[in-house]
Amino acid sequence: MNPQDSIAAIRATYPSLRDRHPLLMAAAVLPTSPVKEVARLVFDRAQRFRSSIAFWAHPLCGKSSCIYALEKLAPAQFPGSAFVVYEPSSKEVAAEGALIEDLLSIIDYEPRVHRSLAGKRDQLLRALYAMSVSGRHLFLVIDEAQNLHVKDLGWLKRVVNWLNVHEIKVTVVLFGQSQLCTMHQRFMAEMPDLTIRFMAELIEFRSLQDAADLRVVLKSCDEETEYPRGSGWSYTQYLWPCAHANGFRLANCASELYEAFRAQSAGTVDHEGISMQWVAEALMLVGQENEGADAEALRIPRVTWERAILDSGYRSRTPPALAATATSRARVSRRS
Repeated sequence: MNPQDSIAAIRATYPSLRDRHPLLMAAAVLPTSPVKEVARLVFDRAQRFRSSIAFWAHPLCGKSSCIYALEKLAPAQFPGSAFVVYEPSSKEVAAEGALIEDLLSIIDYEPRVHRSLAGKRDQLLRALYAMSVSGRHLFLVIDEAQNLHVKDLGWLKRVVNWLNVHEIKVTVVLFGQSQLCTMHQRFMAEMPDLTIRFMAELIEFRSLQDAADLRVVLKSCDEETEYPRGSGWSYTQYLWPCAHANGFRLANCASELYEAFRAQSAGTVDHEGISMQWVAEALMLVGQENEGADAEALRIPRVTWERAILDSGYRSRTPPALAATATSRARVSRRS
């Protein structure tokens, strides 16, 4: 299909599809540098028969999007694998029966749940085995892991061991907020063997740090995304087909977008980074504002990005950490 035909075909879908574009709904899951690094680490550890890794993040850093991305990527890396996401609620007392019932609910277990603890346990083990047997691999992701009790880790260890005995690889991935660091220290004193088993590696899931990180996000809109499914059109191409055909790429806006965030934050992005939430909001607002701006010479100036960032409510955000804390954070080294 030549460029002119593609432009016409894309615009013909606008009445029914444009408003549901992932960028315009701030719902796009984009492969940021931090997400790519987490995926690399998780899938590297997943080569082992039994493995675990833990990540902590400040609020709004995009860990939910990261989990969603892992769920989408795992089947390609490990065909037939099962993927379960468990989010424990904050509770004062841990109970194995409640943990098992939560997990059965998450995996949509349909049979009647047994009343006895032994019966529930057997149902969960066999259900997880049935889910995982095709690819002989289970990814168990625990979100908001700071809500776990040390006893929960003991019960999860029993689940992992049973599956291992039945030749199922299990990769446990913990995601939590900064309290996970404190919890790690407490658990290490109480139950060091369980802590080492599940949280031997505790790594920060970082925000976007610089223009290079933003360029990765924006480039994915240009090249690594598709809307609608099966069309072959990238997010950028769909929103601005004429401009795209004439060389417009969002990736070229990375430096101006970063400087716009820097100006609106009074420079604090230098130590706190930029949460993916605000990038998604800015992309949504710029996309909406430039709905009728598709043209050969389209350019999105810095003032447009600054206006979108301001309208997103970014300036009233709660910083993810105090500067004194944030400046001491270790960054995970990037792949070249």
